Amino acid sequence: MVGKQSSSHMAYSAPIVSKAMRVLKMIITAPTNPGISEIASKLSLAKSTTHGILAALEESGWVLRDPISRKYTCGHAVRDLAGNANVRIPLVELARPYLEKLGQELDEDIFLGIWTGPQLLILDQVESSKGFKIRAKPGTRISIFAGAAGKIFLAHHDPPAVAKLVRSNPIPSFTKWSVTDPEAYLADLERVRAAGVARDKHEYLPNVWAVAVPIFYGRKARKRMVAGFWVVSLDTEMSTEKMDHAEHLGRITGEALSRTVSNLNDSN
Repeated sequence: MVGKQSSSHMAYSAPIVSKAMRVLKMIITAPTNPGISEIASKLSLAKSTTHGILAALEESGWVLRDPISRKYTCGHAVRDLAGNANVRIPLVELARPYLEKLGQELDEDIFLGIWTGPQLLILDQVESSKGFKIRAKPGTRISIFAGAAGKIFLAHHDPPAVAKLVRSNPIPSFTKWSVTDPEAYLADLERVRAAGVARDKHEYLPNVWAVAVPIFYGRKARKRMVAGFWVVSLDTEMSTEKMDHAEHLGRITGEALSRTVSNLNDSN
């Protein structure tokens, strides 16, 4: 019985693994990021099969979907395995000068990230000049409930889907200040949605505050949040006035970056 189960499992898995490797190889070697239709067509795969393979590869970090073009590049897991692999997310290069300018004005650590799979993925970091820094290298994944960063993404996602997610999954208690009650958390998201930015004090990391800002792509009815950035600092170095200042400059930066991002051509 055990032998039959193993044989059946291998017979089913081998073709799927082979297809997944073909998909991954194409993404790594393609001169530009391919979309799902292009991948399915060139590899003669059903679009539904291609979608399932890409979802599994993305969740495990092998591929990454560009939040703007919705095309695919190799993920950080590939880069870590093969140092010459390139993670091509134009947003990172585009956002860098905006975040560097903000970093110079605030002298705080700033992170750029997207929501992929069940977690947030850090794409870039602008470091402060301070001796003590909060670091996370590109490719680091953090909880979707990670303080202000998580709230800014959840607040700008489909409300019914977010309500279902929040009510059906235990909200982690990272610190004693973490909001873990589902209804209180959803109320926080309403406030974040209305304010357009998110704040937290000690909710994700002890003695650390954060201000998170959305980045949008598109205009009017087609406008959607594609990424976000968050400014973090130790609370010993941050007053309410400084947090207000960080929020003000963050809004300006987010609006300017969103305008620039929205001018991108999806074919690039």
